[in-house]
Amino acid sequence: MDPALAGLAGAAGAALVQAMATDFWSTARVRFARMVGRAPDAVPEELVGELEESARRVTGEVHPEVAVQAERERWTAVLVRFLVEHPEAAAEAQEFVHSVQRGVNTEGSQNVSAGRDAFISGRDQHISFRAGDDER
Repeated sequence: MDPALAGLAGAAGAALVQAMATDFWSTARVRFARMVGRAPDAVPEELVGELEESARRVTGEVHPEVAVQAERERWTAVLVRFLVEHPEAAAEAQEFVHSVQRGVNTEGSQNVSAGRDAFISGRDQHISFRAGDDER
């Protein structure tokens, strides 16, 4: 097998398992199932069931690092077989890795911009004005 495809399979398997414990999981699961199931509009239900079982193992284990490693190896092997049969899907697999990285890295983040003398509060917020503020 082409070493680049093997590396891509490993990256995609790791991204898939990383997404399992995040809010991005539902999106990643559907994208992965469509890619591997080769169904652009439909989601192969059997594959989704396997993915959900993997996610339960990753998120429900007492020692999640063992489950994470086992599931990463499992899905990497699936992806190796998939990419050997469908080398034209390499770009799609690469996009899957990037989309998971973007989705997981932006999860729960907020972009906040504020002007001069701004105040941001995470809980209670009290607003007070200084003398002369009404002139602005």
